[in-house]
Amino acid sequence: MGSKENALYLGEVRHARYRPRTHRFTYRVFSAFLNVDDIDHDRLNLKLLSIDRFNLFSFRRRDHGAKKVGAEDGKLRPFIEGLLAEAGLAAPEQIYILCYLRMFGFAFNPLTVYYCRSAGRLTAMVYEVRNTFGDDHIYVVPLNGANADRPLLHHRDKLMHVSPFIGMQATYHFSAAVPDDNLRLVIRETQDNQPLLIASFVGQRETLTDVALFKAFIKHPLMTVKVLVAIHFEAAKLFMKGVPFIKRPQPPQSRHSI
Repeated sequence: MGSKENALYLGEVRHARYRPRTHRFTYRVFSAFLNVDDIDHDRLNLKLLSIDRFNLFSFRRRDHGAKKVGAEDGKLRPFIEGLLAEAGLAAPEQIYILCYLRMFGFAFNPLTVYYCRSAGRLTAMVYEVRNTFGDDHIYVVPLNGANADRPLLHHRDKLMHVSPFIGMQATYHFSAAVPDDNLRLVIRETQDNQPLLIASFVGQRETLTDVALFKAFIKHPLMTVKVLVAIHFEAAKLFMKGVPFIKRPQPPQSRHSI
């Protein structure tokens, strides 16, 4: 039986760019919030959502870091535990993944987030960033723990090229908390200690059921396609605004950083 905390979060992704041209957009999306043990042992017990099999909705482990490095046939828990062990952290009691599900076999996840918890507190966050060039990088952030009502602030230097309109000399500032009835994730990007971009996802929780999945599909039938189309559409508008295009540099040698 799957975890009672498995959920869908329905809400909005917002981006606001401040330099060298202002640019804003908002899109309605939904993300899945899933216990990785339920994924690894295929125990979600849903008709509309399958693990590593085609369905209206599916979760493919090959889309994420574990499969790409051959960790126990792509299982997520040993992969995340290995990353945390490098940071000197014990295995968490629970690991949840926040991501877009595949719809009719297609999805693109610019950002996948892993929430690592023990005794109801966050012990670590893991951010898996992906670009449209096929690169990815995983940022591992050890935490001291936080209650659900206390967001944590943390930052990491940018190590992988994401947008062709933002250079590598930048820093990510994350704000996250233990999700409950609401989920709020904010990423602020700065250059030279000055605001450059803010991206956020704010959503409301729906218990993960076949009914909730079907309703989400009716409201967002082409969402996974829209995500990738929107990335290129907004890039085209930045180009038309005269924002300089930055050539993709070589990706970092290591796929993760602590």
